[in-house]
Amino acid sequence: MIDLKTILQKNPWEEIWKSKGKPIDCFWEFDISVTREEIWPYLIDTSSFNQRIGLPKFQYKEKDGKLIGKTKQAGFQLEWEEVPWEWEYLKELGNARIYQKGFAQYIRVKIISEPLGESRCKVYVYLGAIPRNFFTRKILEFALPKLRESFQKGFNEIEEEIKRGKPKFRFLPSKEKTFIPDAQWIHPEKLEKQIPILTQKGISKESITKVFDWIKTSSDNDLDRIRIKQISKNLDIDPDEVLYLFLHGCRLGIFTLSWDIVCPHCRGVRTSLTKLGDLPAKDQCDVCEIDFDTTGVNSIEVTFHIHPSVRIVEKQIYCAAEPATKQHILLTKKIGGKKSFSSNLLIGTGVYRLRKKGEKKYKLVETKQSHNQTDILWLPETSEDEIRVIPKPNLVFENESEHDVTIVLEERSEDQFCLRPTEIFNYQEFRDLFSEEAIATNLQLDIGIKTILFTDIVGSTKFYETEGDHGAFLQVREHFIKTNQIIQNFRGVVVKTIGDAVMASFSSPLQALKAAKEMQEWFHPENKHTPVRIRISIHTGNCLAVNLNSNIDYFGNTVNYTAKLQSVTNSGEISFSETIFRDKEIREYLRQSEIKLKKVEFPLPWASRTDFVYIWKV
Repeated sequence: MIDLKTILQKNPWEEIWKSKGKPIDCFWEFDISVTREEIWPYLIDTSSFNQRIGLPKFQYKEKDGKLIGKTKQAGFQLEWEEVPWEWEYLKELGNARIYQKGFAQYIRVKIISEPLGESRCKVYVYLGAIPRNFFTRKILEFALPKLRESFQKGFNEIEEEIKRGKPKFRFLPSKEKTFIPDAQWIHPEKLEKQIPILTQKGISKESITKVFDWIKTSSDNDLDRIRIKQISKNLDIDPDEVLYLFLHGCRLGIFTLSWDIVCPHCRGVRTSLTKLGDLPAKDQCDVCEIDFDTTGVNSIEVTFHIHPSVRIVEKQIYCAAEPATKQHILLTKKIGGKKSFSSNLLIGTGVYRLRKKGEKKYKLVETKQSHNQTDILWLPETSEDEIRVIPKPNLVFENESEHDVTIVLEERSEDQFCLRPTEIFNYQEFRDLFSEEAIATNLQLDIGIKTILFTDIVGSTKFYETEGDHGAFLQVREHFIKTNQIIQNFRGVVVKTIGDAVMASFSSPLQALKAAKEMQEWFHPENKHTPVRIRISIHTGNCLAVNLNSNIDYFGNTVNYTAKLQSVTNSGEISFSETIFRDKEIREYLRQSEIKLKKVEFPLPWASRTDFVYIWKV
């Protein structure tokens, strides 16, 4: 049973605030006819909830790692420091504000959810305040209890939306298309004018119309940071087509592209760049109290914005809404010095990270039904960094220090809607349209695993002698056009050309091998349309993106290995490494196609060992 007494016992007022005045404590109980799993996403989206209950818009500014909020209410200016939110997945969330201006000196809020049978839940709301003076006490004693009606109204709306299956994404059917009333449009007609141009680029008119209708009917908050994967999912459009639309739209002055440096802990945007070349080597997150490298695989997100010549977008904030913006974090809790904390975590099967705020080191937690351990013991004497427990384990933490410590439990999985540089580099449209983009000359950007393919014309010296410079040039040019076409057909990109050679990148070994097969079939001796004959080598592994020729180039052992494979490859052959051969999709493809390979030795020029590689004579 939860009541005001138990709330205050568990969360007693600190002396620093009690000494400033007698607290006002409000406590309300709501019976909700949906499950807490259903209502939880709405509870943590406190900005939207505050908008529902009629609270004014807020302005937030980060200063020295603290969020400073401002608003005006009933003609009075309010200004405060936002105390970091604390929450535990499906159970509770809460925060506090320290006011420099306003009716109160300090306000704290806690929302708790509990199951009530199989289809209902209870939501408890506690609100406590320390008034600024006698006059504001009277105002708060009158105003705060009235918030109960506003909360009830908000919960009633949420119940109705959940029951009627409200879509997670607001999109009006075409017959109801209207410009959003308070949008600051500059040239809305610019969208319509670009439709014929975009359709000429191969983008369907239906997809263009869907996206443009969404832009016209969406709020500033929806358009603040446009994420391609989320748009494609919610509008049910192929993600490639959405990306093409936005890339071409940037060149037409409809959108702008942004390179966002994200904190590896809170995943908040720390720095937004219009040019990749401005990327710094390091950044910091004052909120999470960490410095971090910006060149890691998951350090940068590519997003888009509406160009200000079309519409001015200003994010409307009704609350800091930390729990909603950090949904990968399932628990964040401040534990006092020499205090302990325990809870039954409502987490399912998966892999999680458990860490202290401000530290990069973490404990890995794997939950599986097959594990026997039921408790996560995080005690001073605990040394294990990998913990295996059953789902819904108990967490026990002891803070051995004299100072407050904030503990964090977060999902290990990556953000599924995040578009990374390594992905956008895989699109030839990006390389063609944004050829001026380059990485800073002193940086190496980790782009993870890539499949690298090299082609080279065999016997080019003799070829130039027999064809002559003019004839050879035309044939080599046609060769580049054809290889480029085939590479793009198999979702690859041309990274660069070197003399008569092509270096390409693929996200999949199988796509690279299929592209190599088609290229060798085209440049086969039986094809009398071209005298060009080529050899191809393929390898896969980790790569770095670098600036070698004032654009985005790839570098590292994987690239070097692929290039050196050419030494054991002859005309009409495709050579590939053991890593490619061991790929599951490749093995299945080779088996189904009944392809015969030759296994040959490959002495590594840079190491005292010999590898085995595979040769396919097409």
